[in-house]
Amino acid sequence: MTETNFTDHISNEATTNAPVSFDFDRHGGMIKNFTVTSQTNTAIKPLHTAPWALDPVEIFDDISLVEQKLSGDFFCAPFGGGGDDPIHGHTANGHWNPLPLTDDSASDAAISATYQLREKVKGALVTKQFELHSGDPLLYQRHKFQGGEGHLPIGHHAMICVPGGASLSFSEKQFAATPAQAPEPDESRGTSLLKYPQKIDGFGPLERQSGERVDISNYPFAENHEDLVIMAERPSARLGWSAALAQRDGFLFFSIKDATLLPETLLWMSNGGRTYAPWLGRHRHVLGIEEVSTSCHSNGTLASAVERSRYGLPQGLALSTDSVATINYAFGAIAPPSGWTKISDIQINADHLVLVDVGGDTRSVTFHGAHFGL
Repeated sequence: MTETNFTDHISNEATTNAPVSFDFDRHGGMIKNFTVTSQTNTAIKPLHTAPWALDPVEIFDDISLVEQKLSGDFFCAPFGGGGDDPIHGHTANGHWNPLPLTDDSASDAAISATYQLREKVKGALVTKQFELHSGDPLLYQRHKFQGGEGHLPIGHHAMICVPGGASLSFSEKQFAATPAQAPEPDESRGTSLLKYPQKIDGFGPLERQSGERVDISNYPFAENHEDLVIMAERPSARLGWSAALAQRDGFLFFSIKDATLLPETLLWMSNGGRTYAPWLGRHRHVLGIEEVSTSCHSNGTLASAVERSRYGLPQGLALSTDSVATINYAFGAIAPPSGWTKISDIQINADHLVLVDVGGDTRSVTFHGAHFGL
């Protein structure tokens, strides 16, 4: 792998109240080193970077750039890839060029940066915008697709690492399911532990291949496995949220999404279950909390379809030559409040989020609801 430095450092230094900083790798579109500095001057770093991406000696020219640099969060179009596209598409493997600020840039943001993808996606011009707001412990993202033809699966690919374990919570779901096929069906290459396919109402214990049921809301639930679970929003949901409370690892990660365009949450449980390069059994305690739009909730495959599914949800993003599609998303982190064990709710308002623990305690953080039209 030939590494060229296309990394921009983006930091909100306008306030000492929970400032956010991160690095954006314009060659591949990776968000790295996302950091929230708390009011007690503690650096909170929830996102994951693969061990081989940290070691300049390791070279894997036979895999896609996104896997070589696997880190943080990145936008996928098409999610999963397919055809002539690299895995997770050019948005996760191509070149993002910075654009100057324009009149329609976020004038009320403390920091705003906009990029345009050099490569087109099914003929569409794709732009990416970051916003940081004073006092907010969140990074706001907006992706716009202008023009193009056809449809494709899309999604955000945020990853955390929780060797100390995490308690997972989500906005209300129709159901949870595993895809049609296990991510590692060949035992000579890796191990998947869950039963494929299966489906349960809401979000609760799932069945392992052995027949016993396991509570996946406490991750990791086992060692040496690679598993996928997809959850479907309700058709009436406008916004959705995900949360991972990692007390031992020192963070509470949460994300907010436009559920009308990203109606699925995909959990990628990567805990030493792949034995081939570059994984080599060393990619451990990693959890992808990926907010996506695919047909997987309907047919078990990471594909797309132009029509809504039988569950009333879009199955990917439809493009047309005379339209602009906009996907809004944000994630953030705070230090885990003492004594908290599991998030029971995230109440979303125009100017703040209220994080609620199962014990009834709450924490309020500032929030730029206008990003989601609030």
